Amino acid sequence: MEPELSLSDEWVLIAKVKEGRRSSFDTLVSLYQHRGLSIAYTMVGNVEDAQDVLQEAFVKVYISINDFKGKAKFGTWFYRIVVNCALDFLRRRKRSAKVFIDIMADKDEGGIFPEAIDVSTEPRRVSSSREFVYKLDESIATLSRMQRSCFILRHQNRLAIQEIAKVLKCSPSTVKVHLFRAVWRLRKHLLHYFR
Repeated sequence: MEPELSLSDEWVLIAKVKEGRRSSFDTLVSLYQHRGLSIAYTMVGNVEDAQDVLQEAFVKVYISINDFKGKAKFGTWFYRIVVNCALDFLRRRKRSAKVFIDIMADKDEGGIFPEAIDVSTEPRRVSSSREFVYKLDESIATLSRMQRSCFILRHQNRLAIQEIAKVLKCSPSTVKVHLFRAVWRLRKHLLHYFR
């Protein structure tokens, strides 16, 4: 659900949050949690991690609400925090995976890696739409960080180019370039689905 407050009502709400009113912060959370969770989920890939990212983002909002000066919409400022928290989470997860692989490589001198998970019990034939969604998610994961962020914010969260530029702290033309490259790469990866 998209926030439905007028700018003046939003400013009143934010002023109350700055005064330390917990109920006003709870209202702010209820207005932005759905879109925030959607952005976090499309970036990190599962609900539990997305909820952790969103919680971290709201903690940062609560701590730094006095830094919000209103130069951009509150939503833009908040979505930037969510994106940054998601990117931090992905960096931490990547480091953790590397440490695990390094530990496994050192084991027994020759290096023992865990066996691949046997997926033979899964149905051999999945519906083409389900397979496409899986392949699309897989392809989005191969995009560069900026391409993935721009694509997710534009096509999966319906943010305007100008708003994405503010969230990612770049120019609208940079957003357009990354979107073009992302779409081009995804088309290349998924071309056989459109034949």
